Amino acid sequence: MRLKINGFANGAYGTGILNGKIVFVENALPNEVVEIEIIQEKKGFIKAVAREILEPSEYRVKPECPYYLTCGGCDLQHANYEYQLKLKQDVFVSTLKRIGKIELNEIPEIIPSEKQWHYRRRVDFKCRNGRWGFYKKSTNQFTPIRECKIADERINEFIRNNRCFKDMRVQIDDYGNINTDEMMLNLNLEQPLFYKKDAFTQINREINLKIIRDLLSEVSTINPSNILELFCGIGNFTIPLAKKGYKIYAVELDLSAISSLKRNINNFDLKNVSIIRKNLFELFKIKGGFDLVILDPPREGAKEVARWLLKKNIKHVIYISCDAATSSRDLNIVKDKYTIEKVKLYDMFPQTHHVESMTVLKLNKD
Repeated sequence: MRLKINGFANGAYGTGILNGKIVFVENALPNEVVEIEIIQEKKGFIKAVAREILEPSEYRVKPECPYYLTCGGCDLQHANYEYQLKLKQDVFVSTLKRIGKIELNEIPEIIPSEKQWHYRRRVDFKCRNGRWGFYKKSTNQFTPIRECKIADERINEFIRNNRCFKDMRVQIDDYGNINTDEMMLNLNLEQPLFYKKDAFTQINREINLKIIRDLLSEVSTINPSNILELFCGIGNFTIPLAKKGYKIYAVELDLSAISSLKRNINNFDLKNVSIIRKNLFELFKIKGGFDLVILDPPREGAKEVARWLLKKNIKHVIYISCDAATSSRDLNIVKDKYTIEKVKLYDMFPQTHHVESMTVLKLNKD
C-alpha cells in the first residue's frame, strides 16, 4: 500500500493520512512515498512500517547498523545527522504546542553531539542462551548482536569477550572501569564524583558537560540566594553548583544515590549542601523559601512538582528533561504562572528520536 509521508511525529514516525486516519510509519521521512505494512489499527490512528521506499527523501542515508529496526534501539539511522537535528527541533516545538499548549516564538537552538556513534556509556542488554542482544521494538522478539554502533567501543569489546548469563546492564565509567561496584564520573573538576554501578548518570559525557556549562551560566545570571535541586541523584549538578558557592537543598529518594551524594559532598569538603529525602512522584511538602528550583526528572516527568510549583512563588525554574511529551505536560500545568524565557536542546542521544532540553522559566509579575 502506497502512502505519501507529509509529517513527522514524536517517536520517529513519519506521518500520513489513510482513509481519514493518521498513520504513524516507522522508517519513513517527510516528503517520501513509501510502501507500508500496517501493524496496528485503532479507532483514531494506524501504525505501520515502511517496507519499501518508493520515492526517498534527499536526507535519507543507509543505516550503519546491521541490526537497525530489529533491535528496538535506534530509530533515526535512516536520516543524515544534520536532518536528525532538524527533526528533533521540529518535533519538540510541535509536541510543546500539542501537549503543552505553548507556542514558542522561535525554533530553539540544538547542540549537536561531538560523537554521533559509540557515545553510550551504559547499555541494558538482554541475554538468551549466552548471547547478548535486545528485544525488537514493542515485542519480546530477541535479536542477538555482536556489537552496538552507539555503545562505547569498550562495551562492545566486553560483550565480544564475555558470555552473558542473565539480562544485564553493562556500564563503563569515565576512567575505563566496567561494571565495578564503584564507578567514577569526570566533570573536569579536581577530582571525580563517585557512584554505585546502577546509579543514574548521563550516557553522553560530552553533552552532559555542555549542559552543566550552560546551567552554571543560567544560574549565574539569576544569582539566587538559595537553590532547591530536585531529582539531584549523585550530584551531577549539585557539586558543580555548590563549588560556585551557591546554597543548595538537594532532594533525592534513592538511598544509594544519596549515599554517593554524601560521599561526593564530603570529598569536596562542601558545607553549603543540605540533603532532603523525598518521593517527588507523590504529594510532598518542602519547607523554606527558594529563589530557584532546578529539576531533572526521569522520563516520567514531574507532574507533582509542577502542581507544587503552583502553590509557591519561586521566581525562577530551570527544567531539564529527556522527554518532550512529559515535560510539555508539566509545562502546561504551570504555563499560566510562569513564562518561558529560554529553551535549549541537546542531542544527548544521536541516531534516536530522543532529545534533552533545558527550559528556563520566570514567575509572572501578576
